[in-house]
Amino acid sequence: MTGFRLIAVAVALLIAAPAARADSTITVSGLQDSAQVVRDEHDIPHIFANNEHDLFFLQGWITAEDRLFQMDVSRHQAGGRLAELLGTDSLADDVQLRQVGLRRAAEVTLPILSQPVKDALQAYADATHPLPPDYAAVEITHFEPWTALDCVTIAKLLAFGLSFDLTDMDLTIAYVQYQLAGQRRGFDANTLFFQDMFRIAPFDPAATVPDASQPVPAQAARAAASFAAAPLAPSVVQALQDYANRIRNVPLLGEALKHRGGNGSNEWVVAGSHTVNGLPMLASDPHQPLTAPSLFHQVHLSAPGLDVIGNSLEGAPLVVLGHNERITWGATVNPMDAVDLFLEKIVRDKNSPSGLSIVHDGKNEPIVALPQQFFVNQPHDNLPDDLVPAPASKVPANVLIVPRRNNGPLVVSVPLLGFGVSIQYTGFGPTREIETLYAWNHAHNLADFIDGLHHFDFGSQNFTYADVDGNIAYFTSGALPLREDLEAGHVNGLPPYFIRNGQTGNEWIPEPNPPPGQILPYKVLPFDEMPHTINPPAGFIVSANNDPNGNTLDNDPLNVLRPTGGILYLSPAYVSIRAGRITEMLRQRIVQNHQKLDIADMQAMQADVTLHDAEVFVPYILRAFANAQRKGAPFLLKLLTLDPRVVQAIGRLRGWDFTTPTGVPQGYDAADVAGAPNSPPAPEEIADSVAATIYAVWRSQALANIIDGPIKRFGLTGPDIQEIAVASLRHLLDTFDQNQGVGASGINFFGVLGIPNAADRRDFLLLKSVWDALNLLQSNAFAAAFHNSTNQNDYRWGRLHRIVFEHPLGGQFNFPPAGGAFPPPFADLAGIPTDGGFETVDASRHDPRAASSDAFMFDSGPANRFTSKIVDGKMTAETALPGGESGDITSPHYVDLLPIWLVNDTYPLRTDENDIDAHASSTEQFLPAVQLGSP
Repeated sequence: MTGFRLIAVAVALLIAAPAARADSTITVSGLQDSAQVVRDEHDIPHIFANNEHDLFFLQGWITAEDRLFQMDVSRHQAGGRLAELLGTDSLADDVQLRQVGLRRAAEVTLPILSQPVKDALQAYADATHPLPPDYAAVEITHFEPWTALDCVTIAKLLAFGLSFDLTDMDLTIAYVQYQLAGQRRGFDANTLFFQDMFRIAPFDPAATVPDASQPVPAQAARAAASFAAAPLAPSVVQALQDYANRIRNVPLLGEALKHRGGNGSNEWVVAGSHTVNGLPMLASDPHQPLTAPSLFHQVHLSAPGLDVIGNSLEGAPLVVLGHNERITWGATVNPMDAVDLFLEKIVRDKNSPSGLSIVHDGKNEPIVALPQQFFVNQPHDNLPDDLVPAPASKVPANVLIVPRRNNGPLVVSVPLLGFGVSIQYTGFGPTREIETLYAWNHAHNLADFIDGLHHFDFGSQNFTYADVDGNIAYFTSGALPLREDLEAGHVNGLPPYFIRNGQTGNEWIPEPNPPPGQILPYKVLPFDEMPHTINPPAGFIVSANNDPNGNTLDNDPLNVLRPTGGILYLSPAYVSIRAGRITEMLRQRIVQNHQKLDIADMQAMQADVTLHDAEVFVPYILRAFANAQRKGAPFLLKLLTLDPRVVQAIGRLRGWDFTTPTGVPQGYDAADVAGAPNSPPAPEEIADSVAATIYAVWRSQALANIIDGPIKRFGLTGPDIQEIAVASLRHLLDTFDQNQGVGASGINFFGVLGIPNAADRRDFLLLKSVWDALNLLQSNAFAAAFHNSTNQNDYRWGRLHRIVFEHPLGGQFNFPPAGGAFPPPFADLAGIPTDGGFETVDASRHDPRAASSDAFMFDSGPANRFTSKIVDGKMTAETALPGGESGDITSPHYVDLLPIWLVNDTYPLRTDENDIDAHASSTEQFLPAVQLGSP
């Protein structure tokens, strides 16, 4: 629908002619001209305005109508004020998030934005709407007016969740524990840690730019970097553990502790040379916490010079992911290291306003104290709007800031012992991601897209791109700070993925006069050196949180050099399993089968629930069983083949296709059809479902027996950065012929008393893990799901793999039950059973060490599925949202889209005006409160 049509509508309204399908006419103060909102059959609003002010004003109006409480929760959470809304239980979280300071970062961001973007933010903020029913549950009767600063805070909140990484903390604690154990027990702690247990090399070698390039571009390399550091004092380690324990269950911060464990997304783009219509296609499914309501609000924005549709954030204007008439884009998390933690020396300093300073290069630098006030709502005292000051004993009087660290917080402070820990992060200063979105919403071509990308200062994303001109492209984004030691070609102390010495030698290099287009006051990796590719020879690009350049494939992220001679350091670890499976599927279709792809192929790949790690490990299990059956096999090994349960389980794994159907009539599988009545699963679905369960529990037992078991005697634990443990297991098996199961540290990971041959010991542990899994499945650990059954046919995957979409208020607001709109599928188990599993492309990951009925539940995955292609010279797309457009539990659109999402069906994102009219469910005409000609 064009701006011309809106002008015509405006004229018709002014002469009192009724508009077609006008269900209602609303007069609104704040509009400059008439406008129209059409909701389609999925309740997606299509907003048509004659100018951008009114367009963004109505986006704010409509989003508040649909998601006001969600907006308010996000605003309070980001500002460390959630207790003011939800009560005392949120106060401890507020203390930690106030310390991090997203609101402070937003306050310095708003002034540096361009005027058009500021105007868009203000227009969005000016819209108002009545309170939804959620507020009655917390006894709040008034709404704090929305502001442009709130919009910036919401945008910061998303980017923060995508890029803030505190894995350095747990990694440092683990490294110190390994060092101490090595000193006590006489083994090489460094080798055990880096070569055997916490390996950096990913499970799968999928690498975005090399896989798309053919041949692989050469990179300058050198011998492995070496480093050493003095062990941390026990008091420092204890303080780190205390802080990590405080934040482990805090939303956002707890996720940051395991950031490298699987924050994800999938995206891939295919060139026209491999598609049915000869034009590019793009698929994208960003993985985020799956909540009620859903993270994204879908919207279509149309005004002269702008026509864009896709996902928006509740609380901020523009479309974040989607397409306009000419371009489309997707995104995945890029775990680029834009965060450093520093162990600071702290001294008392009477010349510092806070009384404290850090010591850097022998000089005192004042720590800044920011006074804080905390308030708490009393939601169950029957008094509306009853906010009281928080008890002084439970909140700090100040937040401590270290100016040298991009004004980052001092999160650990022990002045009596003279140390603290600070955080430096690119997102603590002014940044311009909203400028990028504004540019992309208006972009016409690849050059416009690249121009906008230069403003994406933090958020650490990979972006794929396609346009109607036939281009495909991939870019990494976010400012990557250059460290002084790495730029000098060496590592000073520990590398940047551990806590670093803050006194000297590890600084981000200052940039007092940043070049045009740069806002971060530090030297950063130049745009041309960031991983990217445009129209690569392979004709496809895959990005799923995997290594973009292949720098870590040799288990060393520090041995590739920049043209300057400095170390090209991007990240210490990536997630590779989904990227490996997507690349495998594309190569099967394009290279092996010479297939031309259509949108249905892209969607089938998004729905893939094959366990890629099972494709690797099951052949090892089957060979182990065959070896155990041979004449002359050791008694202990042979004994496992005499257990009929093991024999049956091996038979199931032998016939398995590595997929993960639920196997229960209550389940939601990609093979189902949304809205169709549930039907009993077919026999082959049941067989695959049971095999998936047996394998998933085998995985947990194999990690326990092979990875964790051998180091328990040292008082150590294996990595809980989830893919790393699985990658370490693969490395031991893939290198077994050379190393006989002995790690680089000299530790035998397949040690079994009574079995002299190394291969037999390996096979014993592989089969014992099957035996252990079967014992576990019939034990009380799984009684809630399988009732201590010994019948393997009862071990249906859907009884384990479940999800509850949680609402901040819980109870009836969760999905299920969604106020009765989505009844619980099981009477005896929480959640909705779905297919999928550990690192499947259709993301629904669980802990690979899961070993009980509820441990396989998941809470994150595709916050939206999106596929786009070009039709008649314009971008089109299909999508699915996990929930509904409305956040109002009384609305019929609270959860109506969830069944479509659960079975991987889609619905169209409509942009053609005739198509929108044909599927309209309601139309609202908006008029400005002051008409033309009024005084």
